[in-house]
Amino acid sequence: MLTHSIKSLTIGIQRRWRTGLTQTFGIAGAIWLVTEITTRVSKSADDWLMHHGDLYAIGVLTAGLIWFFVYSFETRSVSFFVPTTDSMITIRFGDLLQEQTDWLIGVNEFFDSEVGHLVSKESLHGKFIAAVYNGDALQFRKAIDAALVGANPIQTQRSIQPGLRYEIGTTTVLPYGPRKAFLVAMSHSDLVTAKASSNVPLLWSALQGALQSVHDYGNGAPLSMPLIGNGRSSVNIEPQHLLRLIVLALVDFGRKVGLPKQVNIILAAACFEMLDIRELKRDWKKY
Repeated sequence: MLTHSIKSLTIGIQRRWRTGLTQTFGIAGAIWLVTEITTRVSKSADDWLMHHGDLYAIGVLTAGLIWFFVYSFETRSVSFFVPTTDSMITIRFGDLLQEQTDWLIGVNEFFDSEVGHLVSKESLHGKFIAAVYNGDALQFRKAIDAALVGANPIQTQRSIQPGLRYEIGTTTVLPYGPRKAFLVAMSHSDLVTAKASSNVPLLWSALQGALQSVHDYGNGAPLSMPLIGNGRSSVNIEPQHLLRLIVLALVDFGRKVGLPKQVNIILAAACFEMLDIRELKRDWKKY
């Protein structure tokens, strides 16, 4: 906790020291103005200031520093309402698989199950298989195949099985305990190397398909999702821009169709230095 606080303060000062200084001088100016008015109307206050000038200066300096640090501190969680709706988006740093909500997770167009060559054990896809299916690829495959019945895949010449390719945006709904996991096809996979790749149009289509499934089958339950598109199937844009894109997709869908009342975007700690979530809150709170 202390390490997180120190890092939040360090990163915040690096980002906002100029505006932080402006805020600090503003506080000092406000204190000076109140002091001037008070000493003009109160002889006792003027006498106290004459005899305790050093203490007064220290107080003003302390107040300014406290304000500077509070203003600069980089928060790890922000929330705002989707404009014209009662749905709230919360962006925070944490572990998606620890969230006691429904999950939305991106996978490739083959919904691969073999952790190793096809699915990295470090990816959220791989961690999901490990956490929910105890790493049992066969059990996960059976659940996926059952959930994909009627999805109209395309047979490919892929040498690695499975060879059925699903349209971007295709979403499966898998139960885990009392909750659901929505797995959405959001990236293409090379037929030879199995290398996943995506881009902005693909990600947008994937999110629209996934959110429609959440709307149809989620029953309004709270939903948590990662910074989808920032993993192995990267869309190759800066994390801050990617986060903006995801929020925009959520807002767009929420205003047109509807979202659960609570949607969480859970960010990996490794992205902390690259993401300014206060900026996102500031932008959307204008509406």
